[in-house]
Amino acid sequence: MRKLISLMHVSLDGFCGGPKGEMDWISMNSTIFADATEVIHTAGAAVYGRNAHDMMKSYWPKLLGKPDSPEVQHARWVEQIPKLTFSRSMTSSDWNNVHLRREAKEIFADKEQPGKDLLIFGSPGLVHAFLELDAIDEFWIFQNPVLLGSGMAYWKGAHKTKLKLLSHKPFDNGVIRLHYAKETA
Repeated sequence: MRKLISLMHVSLDGFCGGPKGEMDWISMNSTIFADATEVIHTAGAAVYGRNAHDMMKSYWPKLLGKPDSPEVQHARWVEQIPKLTFSRSMTSSDWNNVHLRREAKEIFADKEQPGKDLLIFGSPGLVHAFLELDAIDEFWIFQNPVLLGSGMAYWKGAHKTKLKLLSHKPFDNGVIRLHYAKETA
């Protein structure tokens, strides 16, 4: 069975977006991007909510025509990877390799398919739905050194779940990457 992995930037007080969804507090640099690429290249599909789909679609395809961009390799990966997009309002997408899903519970059928793991990029609303279903197997959390005070909570809908720290990595800008997996009985 494929694992469902959440990759998210989180503030020290547990928010993954500001009060209006803003992400201007995220500390990102080439070292963190390279570290995230480690998990990205283990994925067999990207998993998006509608907002993340729209944001990714508006950014990554533009880089395909810029071969000198340091992010062009990732843009190529985004273009070719299957994109499982969960939305009740979308009826189609003109982006390459998008597979629409209406209900969060459909992820269980996707996990049963052969192939590499499924990676959720951001998509806090979708993460909340998956947490309520207890469907997420691993968490790649980029803990940012900032307190937001309010915003979009990362752990909303989570059940009590014991996690095992698989790895951690500090970065020179104060971000710490934490990699957790559900403990198995």
